Amino acid sequence: MTSQAFQAVAGFPDIALMEDIAVSASLKKLGKPCCLTAKIVTSARRWQQHGIVKTILLMWWLRLRYFFGTDPSDLVARYYRRP
Repeated sequence: MTSQAFQAVAGFPDIALMEDIAVSASLKKLGKPCCLTAKIVTSARRWQQHGIVKTILLMWWLRLRYFFGTDPSDLVARYYRRP
């Protein structure tokens, strides 16, 4: 996102988890997202430790709970808990 867009949505909200989802929702109100071709590298630690299926299911479950109004501070404990 541009710094102008980041400022327009007041940056990342001060929440324990799901800040990326929250800022994305705010940005969608400003305009359509675009796909970039640039590649990034992130840590694979969680995927390697917990496996692909468990990690995907956890992420979906957390997003669903957030979507239905669960406070992010309640979700953070489950996100960091070891299976």
